[in-house]
Amino acid sequence: MTLLSKRLQAVASMVDPKTRLADIGSDHAYLPVDLISKDIIDFAIAGEVAPGPMSRSQADITKFGYDEKIKVRLGDGLAVIKAEDDIQTVVIAGMGGILISDILSRATKEQLSNVKTLILQPNIGEPLVRQWLVKNSFEIIDEDIVEEDNHVYEIIKASFTTNKVELSESEYLMGPILIQRHSAVFIDKWAHKLNSYQKAVANMKNAKSIDEAKITQMNDYIKYIEEIL
Repeated sequence: MTLLSKRLQAVASMVDPKTRLADIGSDHAYLPVDLISKDIIDFAIAGEVAPGPMSRSQADITKFGYDEKIKVRLGDGLAVIKAEDDIQTVVIAGMGGILISDILSRATKEQLSNVKTLILQPNIGEPLVRQWLVKNSFEIIDEDIVEEDNHVYEIIKASFTTNKVELSESEYLMGPILIQRHSAVFIDKWAHKLNSYQKAVANMKNAKSIDEAKITQMNDYIKYIEEIL
């Protein structure tokens, strides 16, 4: 039996074997505990920003007997990582895209020095995360989309690259790999979004004060979605 929700199972499936991992905002340390128990990794840091979640994570790690393999640390974002930890993969899951981008932007060169892979699961604001990745020389190498409890989650895996990677506007919005895979969940999500954007534009055009910039943006989204679907 897995400890992980469907969303976190999708995150876990992207973790490379034997990587040294930092899970930022670990929430009970379920992800590192699951990965260690399956012998996928053998070292992880569970980072928490508040004492309450930290103590919960520590209690679960001790319960499973992984005190030597998972280190719980209190700190803001990637501040929990030290150079000697040799962390190669950073996971940030279950936060908004603005917060994920902010956490990554505040990371120092030392904290990111050995990091080759980022696995990010924003609850909202996925395009902002993709923009940060491209701007900071990370190439998106895998994506997944899952539905759980009436919410659709996107998971983005990216690796550091010295090559310049560009994405189109539709790829920022919908995900370059998700577009290629065109899964049923993906189609369902964007058909629903298309409908809501079309209704929003119709409503805005009938408003007393017409926001032309917003209508233009919405119409751009409608065009991208219609082209992909």
